[in-house]
Amino acid sequence: MNPKPAITGPWPRPRITLSACWEVAGRWWLLAICGLMLLTALLASLQRSQAQVLREARLEIALQSLRDRLETSLSLGFELADTEQAQVLLEDLLADDPALLAAEVFDASAISLFNTDRGAIGERMPPSWQTASSIVHTAAPVLRDHEARTWAVSTEESFTLGVPIRGPFGEIAGHVSITSSPPPSPAPWRLLGITVAASVSLTVACLILAIWLLRALAGSRDTAGMDLASARLHAAEARMIHALEHLKRSEDVN
Repeated sequence: MNPKPAITGPWPRPRITLSACWEVAGRWWLLAICGLMLLTALLASLQRSQAQVLREARLEIALQSLRDRLETSLSLGFELADTEQAQVLLEDLLADDPALLAAEVFDASAISLFNTDRGAIGERMPPSWQTASSIVHTAAPVLRDHEARTWAVSTEESFTLGVPIRGPFGEIAGHVSITSSPPPSPAPWRLLGITVAASVSLTVACLILAIWLLRALAGSRDTAGMDLASARLHAAEARMIHALEHLKRSEDVN
């Protein structure tokens, strides 16, 4: 029986496969993707919040302008209910912004004096509005003119922002409010496109890093140790072959 020829030459380089790349960098890739998804969710939430803040800022600017005009009339000695231009100002404001649903002026007893919905004139403020505006009434004595506070009431269908109207002696003569539809959510396509592109780039980067690490590990392997192990395997194989030949000769003799 001829002995099996021993393996000669350099050890073959280990194959770099997808399973090997996953073993090296898979968990880090998962962590990075999860972090990217979390960042995307936070950015989307921030976009929605920023849209709401910008909408509130525009409404507040319009309210301040409307309040200043009404307070000018009060400073001339007119009563809030006798301000002839108030109804025109409200309707002009509503015509300038399609997102506005209503604009109203209430007196100090929460009765509607002027309203873009003329059928609601004479009605009381909703209870939620009265609760929100009562906080401003409570804080009024300690506020200076430039510190006038706005009040807000939000629902799923609308958002209302109001501001007190002060008389010539600093007393609150009433409130003016603007009701707007909620701001539309920002289009997510740009953010989703950036997220997909970042995910692809991250995947490619992890794959390249894994391949580089596998090649580095393959280049720094212990060749002397592997050669020693190979020599021991070959010696064991030779002893087994010699033992088999000895058994075969013993059978032939018997």
